[in-house]
Amino acid sequence: MIRKAFEIMIKDYITVDAFWGMKRIRDIAEKTDTDCFPVTDNGKTVGVLTRNDLIKSHPNRIALDAMSGSYGCIEADQPVWKAKEFFEAGDTDILFVTQDNKAIGVITKKIIETEICKHVDILTGLYRSDYVIYKAHKLLEQGSEISITFFDINSFGNIDKEFGHAVGDNILKEIAQILKSFAPAGTFLCRYGGDEFALVTDKCAETCEAMVQDILSRIKQYEFCEGISISVSAGIAGGRRRNPRKGNMYKTIINLINLASLASTKAKKEKDNLVLGYSGMIDEIAI
Repeated sequence: MIRKAFEIMIKDYITVDAFWGMKRIRDIAEKTDTDCFPVTDNGKTVGVLTRNDLIKSHPNRIALDAMSGSYGCIEADQPVWKAKEFFEAGDTDILFVTQDNKAIGVITKKIIETEICKHVDILTGLYRSDYVIYKAHKLLEQGSEISITFFDINSFGNIDKEFGHAVGDNILKEIAQILKSFAPAGTFLCRYGGDEFALVTDKCAETCEAMVQDILSRIKQYEFCEGISISVSAGIAGGRRRNPRKGNMYKTIINLINLASLASTKAKKEKDNLVLGYSGMIDEIAI
């Protein structure tokens, strides 16, 4: 499950008074390892004091004069990926986590960076599965149709047995690099688990099929370590709806991932490099 804002927020966050001196606040920052403070005046938030403000400001200045940061708000049940996007937009230094229009905690850049690191696969550098699930959910919320592709390396277990796990790891890194290099902008990629990768796009099934065929061709042409011959099976699901999908978006995404996974398994069994999830085996009505 995708982690939510309230699961990573600081509940007992520190605020500083607008008329406190910088030396007093620096002492607090050093003792608590806090990198960003909401500034309040009579209990109301009036600004944000960043670590950079603490470094560059004279000790005799007060918070009200030194603060330069900005803040935003995120609802408690929003995904941590949403918080990441707020910070990436560059217009906030701290997020207030709200519930029923009341601040119940804060999220700083340091917290979100630490959290997102947990969602990165160390071996390949790709995000893990909840990243593409979030991106798929966002696309569906925007009214876009999505196509999900599942890539599965053929006979990967035999590679580990014959050449060793270190070589197998190198193969996985090489596959990840090919996928990153040739997946067009606007697609979202993850290592789903083991030797499986997933890709989400808002392209229709036909466009997605052409894109995946190109990627599979790149893999076929690539010279892998130890001269090992590598092939990959792929399955595509979704990408046929003309109207926005309705109902439980999360359930829809999981269903499409499952369909794409089944299609890639079918492709592997039939020694076909690509199977479309809706071609015969899947009862997915396009409306």
